Amino acid sequence: MLYKRWASILINYANYYLNDTETSSSVVNDIFIKLWNGKQEIENTKAYLFRAVKNAALNYLSSEHKKTIDYLDTQELTILSDQSQPNEFSVEESAQLLHLQKLIAKLPEKRQLVFRMHRIEGFSYSEIADLLQISPRTVEDHLAKSMKFIFENSQHFFNQHLTEA
Repeated sequence: MLYKRWASILINYANYYLNDTETSSSVVNDIFIKLWNGKQEIENTKAYLFRAVKNAALNYLSSEHKKTIDYLDTQELTILSDQSQPNEFSVEESAQLLHLQKLIAKLPEKRQLVFRMHRIEGFSYSEIADLLQISPRTVEDHLAKSMKFIFENSQHFFNQHLTEA
């Protein structure tokens, strides 16, 4: 059950570092095998899994010396966030969600990742800072700028839909 919930998201997260889906899948599978074979108690499973994927991906990169760290492209970020969304929306909610996804896609890549990790996956500022190796203040700045951009660019859309209703 844990594998079904997190594997695809973790593979996308590993791709953030590896930019190779096959290698990312292997890294994630290895982590789950270690988890299943391990005897340790894990307090925060989500944080453990993301930290383990990050460490394994970075270890792979350092051992291979041939890959560079790339950010997820917009399509991969959309797939990542879509996996966390419920499937049933009303027509109006779908239009709003589509508009929001388009706005998020316009954000710079790192800001998109921070926004999705916090707002969609529920990571705290400090968890995001640790995982992306940036300061909590930078996380806060990315989120504030993301929210300002989304708010400013949503006013016309939502005002138009309110007058139509």
